[in-house]
Amino acid sequence: MHWNDIKIFLCGVVITALVSCGKGDTTPTPDEPPMPTPTDDVFTPHAQCVVLDINRRSGDTESSSETGRNLYSAEYIVEVAGLPTSTTTDLSTALKKACMIILSSPIKSSTFNKQEWEKLSQWVNEGGCIISPALVEVPQGAASLFGVSGSSYNKTRTSYSWNDSYNNDKELEYADQPEEKKVSIGNAKEISGEYSIKSYAYTVTSGETMASYNTGEAAVIRKKTGRGTAYTFGVLWRDVIQRSQLNKDFSASRSYSNDFEPSADVYALFLRSTFAKTQGTSVWKFTIPAGYQTVLIPTHDCDSRTAYDQMHHMSTYEKSLKLKAHYFLTVHYYRDSPYLSAFYDDVSIAQSKQLLQDGHTVGSHSIGHFPDFSKTERFPITPVSKEDYRATHDVNTGITTGGSTWAEIALSRQIIEEDLGNKVRSFRSGHLTMNKNFPITLQDAKYAFSSCYSAGDVLSEFPYMDRIGNEWANELSSVLQIPLHFSDVINSDPMNENNWSEKPTMWLGVLNKLKGNYAPSVLLIHPNREWKMLAQKMLIESLDLNTIGLYNFEDYGDFWLDRRELRHDYCVKEKDNKILIQVNGNINASNTSYVFGIDCAAGFVPKKVIVMDSNKNSLELKIKQLSSTRYLAYL
Repeated sequence: MHWNDIKIFLCGVVITALVSCGKGDTTPTPDEPPMPTPTDDVFTPHAQCVVLDINRRSGDTESSSETGRNLYSAEYIVEVAGLPTSTTTDLSTALKKACMIILSSPIKSSTFNKQEWEKLSQWVNEGGCIISPALVEVPQGAASLFGVSGSSYNKTRTSYSWNDSYNNDKELEYADQPEEKKVSIGNAKEISGEYSIKSYAYTVTSGETMASYNTGEAAVIRKKTGRGTAYTFGVLWRDVIQRSQLNKDFSASRSYSNDFEPSADVYALFLRSTFAKTQGTSVWKFTIPAGYQTVLIPTHDCDSRTAYDQMHHMSTYEKSLKLKAHYFLTVHYYRDSPYLSAFYDDVSIAQSKQLLQDGHTVGSHSIGHFPDFSKTERFPITPVSKEDYRATHDVNTGITTGGSTWAEIALSRQIIEEDLGNKVRSFRSGHLTMNKNFPITLQDAKYAFSSCYSAGDVLSEFPYMDRIGNEWANELSSVLQIPLHFSDVINSDPMNENNWSEKPTMWLGVLNKLKGNYAPSVLLIHPNREWKMLAQKMLIESLDLNTIGLYNFEDYGDFWLDRRELRHDYCVKEKDNKILIQVNGNINASNTSYVFGIDCAAGFVPKKVIVMDSNKNSLELKIKQLSSTRYLAYL
């Protein structure tokens, strides 16, 4: 061998050895999570947003279920806001731990005694922030703290709007769309005489009126005292959160789908911004995974013979993007003439298996796809075999006979799992209908996710847990409801082969508004025409994929469930431009919920963000700048 050949050979050996020892390119592949490392940083937790459960602490005569509704709703507001939080019934504990207190329930004369009002006022004067729902009664302490002298109640106010003079205030930084500037709480077209939820208008003395009802009365008050601030909304948390989730909102929804309806989310966004305003630098659990500002989540309802025959267009396109989409399968295996044919057969099963081979996930879209599935009495929880189940729908009367909620939910899951060999974790009902038997049946059938409401219908962009029986006082189920945001079902101007290319612009408009709130964007397209694939393709090609991710439905559900269980505190090391975030449990490098928004005080730029557990195992997060004062930290 020539000497030059020997040198080349030896050089190659050295380079190979260096790379194999990790001394060459050590950039981890996407499948290699970062390894936790010990940290010697001293962690001193920042003050929290504390939910003060004022009814249970005061022995209020309000029923326990009523108390629970308000408390749940207050805690859900904080959950979506993503703030470091705890709940207590003890005022002294709240004053010690909190930089912000959100009261769970409306203020009454019995809520606090004179000494407690004095403690609260002193705490606010020294820099604390308190946010209260309606002042049902206005004792002297409340009058002084919130700057009002009284309140008046009725159920006919249908909206409130933020006053223009507050448009540039930090609290309202998310309220930058018309649908957020005017918040819907009812509908004057209701014929019952009660158009809306309970609302309380304030007689203002020393407070500022941030928002006014459609009647011109004061709806949201801000009162600055010393270095702190007190806010009160003239509504009950249960009526703007849990009521909407139960879809009992007096038709407050301004649109059903393909539009933006955040009326139940303004409270969490207000809370997040107000926390940031009072604290300078704040750290909150982000609502979108993987470093994106929103994610487009394509879902497809396969509920006809044509859908099964044509869905390969959508699946093949999505596979080319390495996009793992989600397909909800209707397993109508018998003929129900003239309503539906027996389109779920050996051919459909083979086509469905191809979806899995293409890398997608599948869930159940029921058996019968019945339009009257919301009628609880027509769909009891009756177990029945596949051989015996033959529910039929009369297209003339609109009535289904022989129906079973158990069969539509549990049996459909069993059929798909037996035929395809996959685990079915998600359910979407035909026509997005719900009856009272749904939540318990979904839970008993061991589903993880459902998508049976549009976001417009429940006034919320974000997921929440179903409630057993869809009743106020019942327990939360273990099933996460993920609302749908926009779809190919457009009643005002139906999508067809001539106008389909106009629709992606409408979807993009909704998506960009969702992006402004860091909300997910769940899309439904029935894959029964090739041009519907082209419409989705047009939408995707219009996206900035650096800020908008393409994400799987069930993966997002897992992210939200992990986020829901995640608890965090943080501390800011200003001298080192470092932020430490301590989380509950042991550090887990595969936990997708380790994503945090950071609102920074003027001049502070985070150079390093560390997430750690109580044993000081830690991971360093990536940092992305979202605006001049906001950053995103993620794995």
